[in-house]
Amino acid sequence: MRLPRLLAAVLTLACASATGPAARQTPQPDVFALLRTVDGMDARRAWPGFRPADWPIAVFDGNRTLLLRHPSPPPEFAPLDGHPGVLAMAGRHSAVSGNSTTTLGGARTATIVARPGDNRENILLAYVEELFHVFWLQRHTAFRPNEMARYTYPVKDARNLQRVFAENEALARALDAPDADGAARWAAAMLQVRRERERALTPDARAFETGLEMMEGTANAVARVLVGLPASATSGRLRAACEADQLRWRYYDSGAAICLLLDRLQPGWQLRIDADAGLTTLAALEAAVAATGAKPLAFTAAESSQFEQRAAAAIADLSARQAKVRSELLGRRGPRILIEVGDGRERFRVTRFDPINLLVLDAGEVAHPRYLTLSGAAGTIEIVNPAFAPGAFAGVVALTQAAGGHPLGDGIRAVTLVGFASAPTLDRRDGRVVVEGDGVRLSLAGAEARVEGETIRVSLALGTDDRVARIEAGLLPPVTRSGAAQVTPSLQPQAAGPRR
Repeated sequence: MRLPRLLAAVLTLACASATGPAARQTPQPDVFALLRTVDGMDARRAWPGFRPADWPIAVFDGNRTLLLRHPSPPPEFAPLDGHPGVLAMAGRHSAVSGNSTTTLGGARTATIVARPGDNRENILLAYVEELFHVFWLQRHTAFRPNEMARYTYPVKDARNLQRVFAENEALARALDAPDADGAARWAAAMLQVRRERERALTPDARAFETGLEMMEGTANAVARVLVGLPASATSGRLRAACEADQLRWRYYDSGAAICLLLDRLQPGWQLRIDADAGLTTLAALEAAVAATGAKPLAFTAAESSQFEQRAAAAIADLSARQAKVRSELLGRRGPRILIEVGDGRERFRVTRFDPINLLVLDAGEVAHPRYLTLSGAAGTIEIVNPAFAPGAFAGVVALTQAAGGHPLGDGIRAVTLVGFASAPTLDRRDGRVVVEGDGVRLSLAGAEARVEGETIRVSLALGTDDRVARIEAGLLPPVTRSGAAQVTPSLQPQAAGPRR
């Protein structure tokens, strides 16, 4: 998509020669040109009171992290020569993990990753979106999506997914309508489907959808308006193929579409949202459509059948992907670690995880391809996969087994780690079992550990205090240090080989 003339004139790239005269490095994004463009936008036309230049932002440009407009900068940042008011540090700050917002130095801060080669329009959209989030979160605290509800959302409910596709198409047709009457009638159709669909959802699922549309939909609408994207860009996204387990992203677009329709049907609606902390954009759209008196349009039987077929295909695709990932992980050759918590022991709590790249499987299992931290009375399990690649399950991957009905929120009773390039080391230090290797470190008190072929099996079968006391009394054997992970045989024999 072509950028508006303003952006084409302002966005510049700095080029640098590489090792040879014919080689070039990937152009470095000119962060300051991008920020000048954003700060120069008349953002008030998208949301009254919003000025991007008022809010702190941290940007990693591939080499350094820049910090601007921050009220209490951390000490690792220093003034940048030639740029008054700009602070910088070498490398990527740990708080800047992607396009998001975070608390940095005690202040909510937009974070952006703008690496060489990134699409300039996408960077600009991200700038506006994340700066708007900082603005929004100071004004609206009621509607924040509970991310844990995402993992119990009924992604394999064919009827719900069929209606989601119908909502998407109705919103797209409303955005594409040549006149306000057509927009209102297709918006009425979307609202009718939404009301039918919501009756079958749990309160948590409904709140999850509303929270995403309120927080992410508003920010995306503001960004798209200011960057100059036409409404057809959003209608195109609504019609794009959607994987059943990726519905979270759908509410970015449905929420943006609702805002764009409100711009058309009830200009100035943002003032009502800011004045009423409990008013949702969906409720505002319902009021705007009701004021027009528009009657909903309807899909044909053939169109409804297409939604049904798409839903069935998406669910079948998800089931196939889940089965393939699980089979591949459990079928991997080479070293692996199994950690099991016995009955009556405190389950591990999930204290850190990557919410974007994990894959929820059936029966309470979750595949974590990037990072995961589990904590409990016995200690911690930390996984950081140095071989992570987006969209893949390469390197060390954790497969967790839930202790209750929620795949993450009710605790974890078992973990399988596979994909090691070399055998992890197994040791006992100060009465704790310690296993390390390939970005994995676990340190657990009161644990038994044994090696079964290439598998290290760690078991928490007794209470921590009881277990430590028995080790100190010599009633249970210690683990011996060895790079090959050899240990004294356990007193409680178990079947050899990994649990499948």
